[in-house]
Amino acid sequence: MIFRPAIFRWYQLLPVILVVSTLPITAGAQINQTSRDPEEDHSPAQSMRKQGPLSGRLDRGLNLQYQTGGGDTPPERDDKPIIYRRETIIAKEPEKTPAGYQSATAPRSDRGLSLTYQRDAQKRLSRVPETYALFEHERTMSLTLAKGPRRYGQQKTRSFDFYADTQKTPRKQKTILEDDENAPVIMWAEQITGRPDREMNLDYLIEIEKGQTRITGNHGIFRQEENEIEVIGNVDITQYGNRYRSESMQFNMDTGEGVLTQAKYRMDMAGGQGKAERIDLEDEYNTTIVNGTYTTCEGENPDWYLATETLDLDTAKNIGTSRYPVLYFKNVPILAGTSLTFPLSSERKSGFLPPTMGATSKGGMELMVPYYFNLAPNYDLTIFPKYIAKRGFQMGANGRYLGQNYKGETYVEYLPSDNEAHRDRYAISSQHEHDFAPGWRYAWDFNKASDDNYPDDFSSQIVRGNRLLLQDGYLQYSDTYWNITAGASRYQVLQDKELPIIPSYDRLPYVNINAQGYDVKGFDLTANFQYTRFWLSDDKLWNRQRGERYVVKPEIAFPLVSSGSFLTPKASVHYASYDLDDKYIRPDQDRTMSRAIPTFSLDGGLIFERDTSFFGTDMTQTLEPRLFYVYTPYRNQNKYPVFDSGEPSFGYAQLFEENRFVGEDRIADANNLTAAVTSRYIEQSGAERMRFTIGQRYYFSDQRVALYSPIEKRNENRSDLLLMASGLLTPKLAVDTSVQYNQSTRRTYSANYSLQWRPADKMALNAEYRYLRNSTDEYGNAIDQINISGQWPLGKRWYAVGQVSYSLPDNKTIESLFGVEYNADCWIGRVVAQRYATSSSESNTALFFQLELRGMSKIGSNPMEVLRKGIPGYRPLTAYDE
Repeated sequence: MIFRPAIFRWYQLLPVILVVSTLPITAGAQINQTSRDPEEDHSPAQSMRKQGPLSGRLDRGLNLQYQTGGGDTPPERDDKPIIYRRETIIAKEPEKTPAGYQSATAPRSDRGLSLTYQRDAQKRLSRVPETYALFEHERTMSLTLAKGPRRYGQQKTRSFDFYADTQKTPRKQKTILEDDENAPVIMWAEQITGRPDREMNLDYLIEIEKGQTRITGNHGIFRQEENEIEVIGNVDITQYGNRYRSESMQFNMDTGEGVLTQAKYRMDMAGGQGKAERIDLEDEYNTTIVNGTYTTCEGENPDWYLATETLDLDTAKNIGTSRYPVLYFKNVPILAGTSLTFPLSSERKSGFLPPTMGATSKGGMELMVPYYFNLAPNYDLTIFPKYIAKRGFQMGANGRYLGQNYKGETYVEYLPSDNEAHRDRYAISSQHEHDFAPGWRYAWDFNKASDDNYPDDFSSQIVRGNRLLLQDGYLQYSDTYWNITAGASRYQVLQDKELPIIPSYDRLPYVNINAQGYDVKGFDLTANFQYTRFWLSDDKLWNRQRGERYVVKPEIAFPLVSSGSFLTPKASVHYASYDLDDKYIRPDQDRTMSRAIPTFSLDGGLIFERDTSFFGTDMTQTLEPRLFYVYTPYRNQNKYPVFDSGEPSFGYAQLFEENRFVGEDRIADANNLTAAVTSRYIEQSGAERMRFTIGQRYYFSDQRVALYSPIEKRNENRSDLLLMASGLLTPKLAVDTSVQYNQSTRRTYSANYSLQWRPADKMALNAEYRYLRNSTDEYGNAIDQINISGQWPLGKRWYAVGQVSYSLPDNKTIESLFGVEYNADCWIGRVVAQRYATSSSESNTALFFQLELRGMSKIGSNPMEVLRKGIPGYRPLTAYDE
């Protein structure tokens, strides 16, 4: 027996059962089962009406039944008939397609169900009987008004679309439904032959659906007992968002298992695709690819792909496991192994990470093969054996952990018997914080290297560019009005032989107590207590003293604040007591000494506003004058040791400080007034666009306290003049300038000018000039330097990155970085070279190669941290950037 559901004649019967319910249409109409048009006698709707009951209202619901067997009822069977279609469609006819919702596509002429009805005259619609054709195309619906038999091409149609979702799902929202094991199997075909209870042959444009599985092809054989389908020719299967295409397949409708030959595939979640000799569909989550490829590149000839003997894709665990993989880039094999696992998403998993390759001038070629342990969602471990051509094998490990009230990270590297230095070399960095009880916290920050030359010989992230390694640990308790901290701290100094560094004192131990109360009857009250034992070994003292220091500093302030002004008088007393070791006491010093120095200050300012414009944009301009007066009497402090005090460079921050020294060993005498004016341009959104500031300090008495004695007293009557401007000249051009100018000598003491231009994403140019008279940086270079950096596209997909720091007096390059990046959508390539100073006389050169494969991993040494630090405004390339 041959069934032709898509071609109807009046003498043919179509045995299928269909139930369509709850189809509300805005235009109400009563079903009319008699046609007033002779042409309707040959319509598909007429043929189906003769075979089953038709009842209901289009505006409320429609019930329609038809069947595949002879007679008026379905065949008697214990199991569910396979080709009976039972489906509920909920639809509404909008006046127009809502914005942001999926509209219907054109109906297909070889599918559908025609219904004849009489429109309601009260809705001002035609009384002429017309035929509705209901079509389904990828979960969108279309209704077509039709007149005349479709087979003669005489049909007059007009159609409208509607969305099949009462919840109004946005167009881009993706809904994943769990598959229903009891869902019916729905089949279409141009020609169906065979016995429905045993084996059926489906020919010409076949389509099979069950739950989330949809299969199309040219020909098929359905075996009822096994509930299996075999499809041949142009096979296309969509299952759980994944799509497979092949020449033939076998599929079990109950278990979801299937086999495809000469297939291509695309994974929805991972974005991966490829081809294979055979694909085994094991269940909802597991797929095995035999003698196939995997890539995230589009097209028939991907730039990179993973060729594998077998590839198991487990979307539940987000893991891909490959047997005997070979990674090809531009059809050249670059990596091979016996087994490879990789994540199908951004989630972490244990396994070998891609090798990291690079080179430095001190170590030669370097090769590192890391292994990652995903121990738990909140902690992990990475070990990284590294081969350094000139030095030998180095072992390293990095552990991270994160809890609800604690976090930490430890990084260790160890090189036994360095081939160049002939000794063991190591470095360690560990940080930890733990709030173990309400108000209680302990933490440490510990860094150490084996020797002073470690920064020169290794490109280590622990000590690179840093010769002062902090080793600190503390225990802290905090309450509402006070807190106490007790700990120990020291610095390991990695000495530069050409430019020695004065060792800092170890604080073994230190105790800090702070108490505060704000708005206590209008007053702000604070108090600080410190106890510190300053210690250094004899070989690091360098004619300095050891001892203990106690500091007590109470303060009281009465702030008066309004919307346009503020005034804050404040008084404080700084008390310090010393207990020195006898061994290194100077003749002018006593073993125990103490002093108490009071300070009074008055800080006030006004805020004015006006409406104005800045480069044609409406803004609010402020004018904010400020005066700050400080008085501290002179106390001779020459005999007191200097444990932790220093005198910073003069700048805007120091204009409003009571003490021009930092630390507790020197309290500057003061009788001076600071005057400053700031003007800001504020956009309508509240964002600050530009800021201009001018300020100067005026001295009413000579400055007599110096950091070290003897020194001539300062008799200037005013400080250097400070001028600053910063902000956005345009939305894409930023400026930041500051100048310290001495009016007496008419010379500039310090200056900083910088420009940052960012016309678009991943386009940045930076230029900076730094000058500080009679000063050098940590490597002995005069601070009269130019720094230029940027990231800029060279053409489609190509980007250049670079940075240069140049010392004008020394006529030499201090640091440089150059590289190129290429973005090919599914992969990114980077080549970066860097030269940087490690001491006053030593420098190192590093070369970075990195190949980033989207959806797979990164191969080579990672230059991202170098680029972010060296190029302000640098934006990493991502997939699909051009």
